[in-house]
Amino acid sequence: MRAATLAGMGCIAYTVPVSTKLDNAFHTTGTDSGAREGSPSAADVATYLARHPNFLNERPELLEALTPPAERNGRRVLDMQRYILARLQGTLRDVRAREAELLASVRANRTSAARTHAAVLALCESGALDNLVEIISNDLPTLLEVDVVVIGVEAEPEQMGLHSTAGVCLLPQGSVEALMGTSRDVLLTLSLGPEGQLFGGAAALVKSAAFARLRLGPPGRPAMLALGSRDVQRFAPGQATDMLAFLAEGLGRRMREWLDYAL
Repeated sequence: MRAATLAGMGCIAYTVPVSTKLDNAFHTTGTDSGAREGSPSAADVATYLARHPNFLNERPELLEALTPPAERNGRRVLDMQRYILARLQGTLRDVRAREAELLASVRANRTSAARTHAAVLALCESGALDNLVEIISNDLPTLLEVDVVVIGVEAEPEQMGLHSTAGVCLLPQGSVEALMGTSRDVLLTLSLGPEGQLFGGAAALVKSAAFARLRLGPPGRPAMLALGSRDVQRFAPGQATDMLAFLAEGLGRRMREWLDYAL
């Protein structure tokens, strides 16, 4: 250390090296008045990091708080600046990937909403009941970009042998609740069980399907809307179902109008 005697006074001022300041700041047992009880020393921190080389890998956020040393090319010297830059570049790539995924999801949701709105408008413009069924079986697959759209309606046992109209499938009583339960309105699935009968001859083509409950009111029987696609990711479980619920609500209201008119 370097000492200098202040003019006219008997005291001595010391210029303390940086390493000594760090030791004083972290020292736990020394007698220096600047020591703080309970804090690890710089040597303790260095020893701990040496024994746990993956510490910064597991806590990369700490790198942002560290001041890296100047770049040096000496042997066995870690270039912290290059290390931190690599970490930041990796973080930036992750952020950009998440951003791209989010944008793709937003575009897909917007496209799905536009398709559903177009389908509901087509249902609202239907004329006679036969025309409504024709729109469901012929127009909705194109508007929604799926392979098959069918309505399943529960029937009395004696009606099960009757020929079903194109786009409409008669189901045994209790089929809707057996598939949907009592509280669920929309179901997405990648594997078809007995409900595959809804799609008739197209069942073998369907790799993913969506089922939405149709609420037809007290006069109507339990029913559901079924959509099938050859694309296994078209109706993957976990996807949002609000647009499908909206479509089923629009179709249900249109069908209730015809039921009220018929009764």
